[in-house]
Amino acid sequence: MEFSVERGGRYPALGRGRAVGRLAALPARRARMGLDPLAREGGKISGVNADDRLQIGEFAELVGLSIPQLRRYDSLRLLEPAGRSTESGYRFYTRGQTGAARVIALLRSMDMPIAEIRRIVSGATETERRGIIRGHRVRLEARLDEVRRLLEAVDAMTEGGGMGTATETPITGWLHLLPRIPVTDMENSIAYYEEALGFRLAWRHVSRRLACLASGEIELLHLVLWAGDGPPPQQSAYVFVENPDDLCAEYQQAGADIVDAVASRPSGMRDFTVRDPDGHRFTLGRPDERLRELAGEYGMSRDEINLDPGPAWLKRGKSCQ
Repeated sequence: MEFSVERGGRYPALGRGRAVGRLAALPARRARMGLDPLAREGGKISGVNADDRLQIGEFAELVGLSIPQLRRYDSLRLLEPAGRSTESGYRFYTRGQTGAARVIALLRSMDMPIAEIRRIVSGATETERRGIIRGHRVRLEARLDEVRRLLEAVDAMTEGGGMGTATETPITGWLHLLPRIPVTDMENSIAYYEEALGFRLAWRHVSRRLACLASGEIELLHLVLWAGDGPPPQQSAYVFVENPDDLCAEYQQAGADIVDAVASRPSGMRDFTVRDPDGHRFTLGRPDERLRELAGEYGMSRDEINLDPGPAWLKRGKSCQ
């Protein structure tokens, strides 16, 4: 089975800071009805039995994917619809596409990167598929290292019965950082983060002035409708990722506004920067091999530099892996 989609960016006007030429709002009612809120005119399906056609909402429910995910996989050329109705422009899928869609849904539920899913569904051999899955398992195991260390510390405290002195134990600690991002158009921002950057809507307040976006099970961004005069104050953040090169290519294909292409920086990081409709910037990257050469600038030795993506490379006493 081949997977291809129409060419062309979905967010042509996002490179001007604010959302000039922003997307039309996505009516939630139409989405709940299974209609495609971002329908575009296209060719009529030929050679497909009318009884075999599924609207995007029907197909999404059948295969376990959301409507925003299907639109994003369309733009990524990962899973395209069988066609579009000439009369309405709505996407249509067929029952013959459910197998590939369910494989994609399963692999994404395991947090497998899009680039590797593409290799699997694009004709990888059985040996190649097993290698990809094993490699992904190694990455998942690596993520557990910090959790295991924390669990060992907890076990030591409970089994030993000692909590240490008050000076050794912090009163509290930050559990999770949830940036608040002011936006001028909630519907447009949600659409951009879902379709271009691959987030999902975790929850939304009934006032429709607050929304939270997530990746996997972790809530990452808190969108707040901006009520001040003029544009909202621009925010920025650095996000550690496993593979900035693949992620940058994925974002570009999905229509994200990349304002600084992926490159190795003088700081020893390799990263790129993406901008949202209100001009907020996120730099996504990881430590580069050159970081070890710069260890002295961070007051560390080469052996103390950890090249795994994450803040641990700044932690003294943690040996490189």
